[in-house]
Amino acid sequence: MKTAVFTIKDHSDITKTMSYLHTNYTKANFENKPLVVTIKPKESKRSNDQNALYWLWMTKWANHTGQTKDEASAHFKYVCLSKIFERDRVGEYPNTFAALRALKAENNPSYEQLRKFVAQEISTTHANTKQFTEYLNDIHDWSMVNSNFYLEKPEDLMYVLESKE
Repeated sequence: MKTAVFTIKDHSDITKTMSYLHTNYTKANFENKPLVVTIKPKESKRSNDQNALYWLWMTKWANHTGQTKDEASAHFKYVCLSKIFERDRVGEYPNTFAALRALKAENNPSYEQLRKFVAQEISTTHANTKQFTEYLNDIHDWSMVNSNFYLEKPEDLMYVLESKE
């Protein structure tokens, strides 16, 4: 039996799902292998267009500052994405950021090295579409406010900056 994933948007999807369950329950029961059903809300990951805009901006920022794209990415993950992940309590990030704040408050000599490591290791793949949209907007705003540098918004990618619920 193959694994199946169903996205339920309306009643007809429920009917299809129930039909599949009924058919496969009969087979599983005959083979004495119970089925496992998991129900969870769909989490949207960032889109390819969001990713394209992100790396376009990382390239532009890197060219502006003399950094590499990866250094630019680490910089923005630390100054923007970390705040989103802490607020939304994503994974172990809040505990990690609290530990970093404690090291900084103690003037621990390891703080800066650990901060750079954490900034590099924060993964944008943990952001859902809404969080990544907010992250892109925060990058755009931060670059203007803190560096007076305007990150161009290509017309064909403008829609990825609109909030999605």
